[in-house]
Amino acid sequence: MMNGNIIELSYSYYFGDSSHFLIWYEDENNENRVYNSGGKVISFYSDETARQKAGELNINITDTCYYDVERLIYWFSMHQKEIDCCFLIDFWNMFSDIANSVGKELEPVKTRRINRCYNKLFWGLNLPVVTPEDCEYEPIFTKRERKLIREIMRTGLEIFEKNYEWEKDI
Repeated sequence: MMNGNIIELSYSYYFGDSSHFLIWYEDENNENRVYNSGGKVISFYSDETARQKAGELNINITDTCYYDVERLIYWFSMHQKEIDCCFLIDFWNMFSDIANSVGKELEPVKTRRINRCYNKLFWGLNLPVVTPEDCEYEPIFTKRERKLIREIMRTGLEIFEKNYEWEKDI
């Protein structure tokens, strides 16, 4: 049995108070995936139907993870300077898993600048296992780095929105 989570992508205001529920799991090759069929991410109307399908797929769901798409759209549309490392790295990782699941690339060309942005977000999490005791890393992002992160977030959202379909009633 594989382990996984339900991902709730919430479109609270902009899209009429709706959510997409996706099944995220780690496959037998330890690759992070989002359940898809025919090259499309399958989106469910409710947590319950997503969990039911996960059970049929022999995926043990441990949690539901909430992603506020509305907040993300606001952040990149308004060119916000504030960087919430946890919020953005969660989206980056999720969008990367979605892209890989449907045969797309979130970052078509890995550059040092992209790696530097990701690493700054990661180190900005200040995880106890990698951050020395009594220390805290507070990354400073250049205007160019913020622009690059916005582009990656837009690309990720676009990949999802162009490559999903609603699950038919199960």
